[in-house]
Amino acid sequence: MKLISVENYELKIADEALLVKPIRKLFNQDRSLKKEQFYKQMSVLFFTYSPSSNYSYILDEKERMKEVLEQEGIEDFKPSQDFKEAVEIYKKLNKTASSELLADTRLIIEKMRQALKGIKFDQLDEKDVPGAINTIATVVSKLPRLIEDLSKAEKAVNKELEEQGKARGAQELTIGDLGFE
Repeated sequence: MKLISVENYELKIADEALLVKPIRKLFNQDRSLKKEQFYKQMSVLFFTYSPSSNYSYILDEKERMKEVLEQEGIEDFKPSQDFKEAVEIYKKLNKTASSELLADTRLIIEKMRQALKGIKFDQLDEKDVPGAINTIATVVSKLPRLIEDLSKAEKAVNKELEEQGKARGAQELTIGDLGFE
């Protein structure tokens, strides 16, 4: 569900996001006119936990959060308990079968990448070098297709999340299920 998005380099919060109790609580806690603290929290929430974030390639959540804070220029960010509750609900609302498969695929690709990086030619016996080269060549030859397929999968997940927000009826999880008051 697209509760938060980026359009024209601007963070957009859908009206439905304020129906989610923890997000509404964060909104109400920020008494400033422009809601800077709220938008800072929503920025961290989106860029760290959305499947459509530019940072979703970073698999470890702590590393992703660190990178988001650094790249977005957010200093002294301390996640409150209310923020953590918003994170858990946001993650549930963005979870689909496709997004879970995409996360699993990213994990497999990362393991392949680590395996390629881990080959130490100088530590191999001479008889093992041709096999290692063949393994690398096979993986590298499949990379363009894998990258293309991953890109298509990411687009499909983003489209599914957009459509999920518009769907009626047979949804598994709704905003009301997770904190509507």
